[in-house]
Amino acid sequence: CNNKPKILLMGLSKSGKTSIRNVIFHKMSANETQFLDPTHKIDKVDISNKSFLDFQLWDFPGKLDISHLRDKEDTSTIEKIFEEARVLIFVIDPVEEKHSIAIDRLHGTILEAYKINPKIKFEVFIHKSDSINEDQKIDNIREMTHRINRKLMSAGLQDRILISFRTTSIYDHSIFEAMSIVCQQLLENILSPFENILNAFVSSNKMEKAFIFDLHPKIFIATDSSTFDMPTYELCCDMLDLIADMGCIYQEYEGGEERGVFSTCSVIKLNDTLLHLKQINRHLALVCIQMQQDTACTQGIVDYNFQQLKHGIQEVLKVANL
Repeated sequence: CNNKPKILLMGLSKSGKTSIRNVIFHKMSANETQFLDPTHKIDKVDISNKSFLDFQLWDFPGKLDISHLRDKEDTSTIEKIFEEARVLIFVIDPVEEKHSIAIDRLHGTILEAYKINPKIKFEVFIHKSDSINEDQKIDNIREMTHRINRKLMSAGLQDRILISFRTTSIYDHSIFEAMSIVCQQLLENILSPFENILNAFVSSNKMEKAFIFDLHPKIFIATDSSTFDMPTYELCCDMLDLIADMGCIYQEYEGGEERGVFSTCSVIKLNDTLLHLKQINRHLALVCIQMQQDTACTQGIVDYNFQQLKHGIQEVLKVANL
């Protein structure tokens, strides 16, 4: 357990950290999160049950300022927090929080983390973005990027530390997209082979876009190299939700063991669009989009090409020991 990669989830109180964790990894509805109790201590959660992903998520209480721990705790406490962390997510509520307090906390946390672990990656989720318009989202990212870069410049670290800013909300698919990108940073050794396999599949079947999803958290761990657009991603997520709601993702076999039931490709027609879903293994599924005018490939050809994709994915996982 101690050898698992860690993702740290930090931010001020009421920024939405625990809600993010529960919506993605515990299938809680967004509306239910308003009844969650505040986090009072570091909550260490193993993300592995029913999931391809295998890591620890550390949810930090908003009142805990890591940059002040050095004055109160043994230095080893801070080192244990950051030394094995792969990604640090800092969540900011642009509506209720004072930006200066959040930016100061973010800056202090980044300095402490980088000092101990220069390889750690930093992600800032500008959260609850459903309550602001597109112009405000752009302005928030621009303002926060400028302010934190100015602070890093004063410390001489602006060229050493890269911070990614993303607008997120638990009321749409943006939080799943953002967490997908974060989790992919734990799988860097398989991303390129997966992308190449998906590129070949998309090309040979005239698909618009293809994703490999980790079924339980609904996180995509890979996609092809064609342009990503949110509506396409949302369509694929909606298909997963639909199949799950129909009770088709899992089926209980004799002995009570859960196994996937996609022996053939599930296809849903939506206007002039075809959505294909095919389970790769217990945890992973291929979801792809095809325009109906591009359906020169018969279902038999698609199924055959999927078997080649499935074999390629399994070989990559075997080499990576996953």
